Amino acid sequence: MDHRVAVIGVGLSAHARRRRDVDYAELALEAIDAALADAGIGLPDVEHAVTASMDFLDGRTIASMSVAEVVGSYCKPESRVVGDGIGALLYAWARMRTGAYRLGLVVAHAKESQGRPHIISRAAFDPFTEQLLDPDEEVVAVFAAQRFAIASGRSAADAAAQVVRARAAGRRHPALEDLPEVTVDDVLSSPLLAAPLRELDRAPLTDGACALVVAVDDVVRSLGADPVWIAGSAVDTDAYWLDRDLARVDALERARDRAVALAGWDDPRADVVEVGAAYGYQVLQFAPVLGVDPDSPACNPSGGRLAGTPAVVAGLDAVAECVQQLRGRAGSRQVPGARRALAHGWHGLGAQTHAVAALEAAA
Repeated sequence: MDHRVAVIGVGLSAHARRRRDVDYAELALEAIDAALADAGIGLPDVEHAVTASMDFLDGRTIASMSVAEVVGSYCKPESRVVGDGIGALLYAWARMRTGAYRLGLVVAHAKESQGRPHIISRAAFDPFTEQLLDPDEEVVAVFAAQRFAIASGRSAADAAAQVVRARAAGRRHPALEDLPEVTVDDVLSSPLLAAPLRELDRAPLTDGACALVVAVDDVVRSLGADPVWIAGSAVDTDAYWLDRDLARVDALERARDRAVALAGWDDPRADVVEVGAAYGYQVLQFAPVLGVDPDSPACNPSGGRLAGTPAVVAGLDAVAECVQQLRGRAGSRQVPGARRALAHGWHGLGAQTHAVAALEAAA
């Protein structure tokens, strides 16, 4: 049986550069408690959980074990996605559509402040050849930024403007720590990583967690919940970064097309689009593919990763923002009249894997 699935509860922990006041479970619990309260249920009501975490970031294998108790997965099913949190939502959505589960919890957590980014991202490269060169993900980002600039004609100043814009948006988000206000000149004069990328082009390292409660249609009705429907979703993985043109985002195009087709939308454009972007140039690269002007109010009203959303958590945060926008609960960030939204997340070297969720407000 094909069930409709909705997000009925949203919760975010406080996101900050360093959350040394809490361990992983306590960080996740902040988000979980808020999501359960929003949905009007308790943890015993949850039938299953899907989590997103990264062993390298947590400094342990099977990182989901650190949050098992707070997600209620003792003697209940729990699955984990190693990658962006939006993938955990897509996994939960896919199996709940079959009717296997009726009420679930999706949680992503990360503490970027406790890891060493260079060592962590270096592990993603081929161990026999590439790791000998001591690379990290910024090396691939630089190549991608160079290729995108050549192909698009976009300048470093254009990308820097997205950093400025994101930080301004983030200051309107209650869960995000205020980042210092910057100008385009500040970004362009910050320390050089490798041309054209500079230190302030990159999203800051932050700690945080996000949780969503998801339910099938009959549960939504029985609870009298305030739903946002997951109308369609898709994920697509491209070739390894050395085997493709980094100026192209074919995997994102395919994920977008399938998500929109499943949603039954004739027009792929949405009223709100949350674009996953760890660098300023990525907003410029990804937003047009998702049908939105990167400079418009409809693009990244939350600010996204450039405003302080952590890796791993970013995609789930994007969904959370879209849900609140479609509920009309986004406060000063609200996009008037929003009825449809696209949430995007990615992971892998050179944004290898993209995921897109198409969301609809309740009728």
